[in-house]
Amino acid sequence: MTTAFLLVSLIERLSQVNVIIGIILAALGIAIACLARRIACAARKTSKVSNDDTILIVTKVIGLIFIVVALVVLIIQ
Repeated sequence: MTTAFLLVSLIERLSQVNVIIGIILAALGIAIACLARRIACAARKTSKVSNDDTILIVTKVIGLIFIVVALVVLIIQ
């Protein structure tokens, strides 16, 4: 009985607009952060990018900002 109640509550929570937006933003942020090196290589048109490259750092920061905004959106009801 309680498992069914928790499942219904979870489904209701996941169907809220802010939760869906938060999940999408978090997925985009993780994807941007993981692909930051490839994005920097494509922008620089080289095969290797150093760890202190500004495009690499900015891309990772943008991904991190997406993740933080997603967490804030998920918290807001």
